[in-house]
Amino acid sequence: MATAPKLLTAEEFQLLGLENAELVKGELVEYMRPTPEHGEIAGRLITYLNLWLSKNKLGRAGTDGGFVLGRNPDIVRGPDVWFLRNERIPQDTSRFWEVAPDLVVEIISPSDTANVVKGKLSDYLAAGTSLVWLVYPVYRQVEAHRSGQRTLIFTESDTLEAPDLLPGFRCKVSDLFGE
Repeated sequence: MATAPKLLTAEEFQLLGLENAELVKGELVEYMRPTPEHGEIAGRLITYLNLWLSKNKLGRAGTDGGFVLGRNPDIVRGPDVWFLRNERIPQDTSRFWEVAPDLVVEIISPSDTANVVKGKLSDYLAAGTSLVWLVYPVYRQVEAHRSGQRTLIFTESDTLEAPDLLPGFRCKVSDLFGE
């Protein structure tokens, strides 16, 4: 009889120091390093967010980083880009943050399966993330997901906004893809 693999905790996972991995229901999930295009898109969006934050100081934004989204079994996700309001930033910033970001951006790579994307989206929304933007470089579109609401699709001619969460933030979808 086969024995079930030992499930890792967020703390054990952090000690491994892996860059291209997440913890999903206690199990280590490794993934391919993203393409440079992926990094360019993340860089453009974090630049827009940081310029917006420099004017209003409503929170912090970053790329990657570990967020504990669930316990027993533990879930640790590392969004491509994230935003967290000031009042929700943990005191101890030396560990994975045990809070769901207010905004999560996932840039969808060609190697991402529908199940992987759906799993990430479900984990973020279940943990309390207010807004998830799924960026599809192949289609040059962004899907906006909120719990219990219809999915909105933004095309290159649209402007990303979220006045309730990011008051005054605006970014043309076409600007994410350069050119």
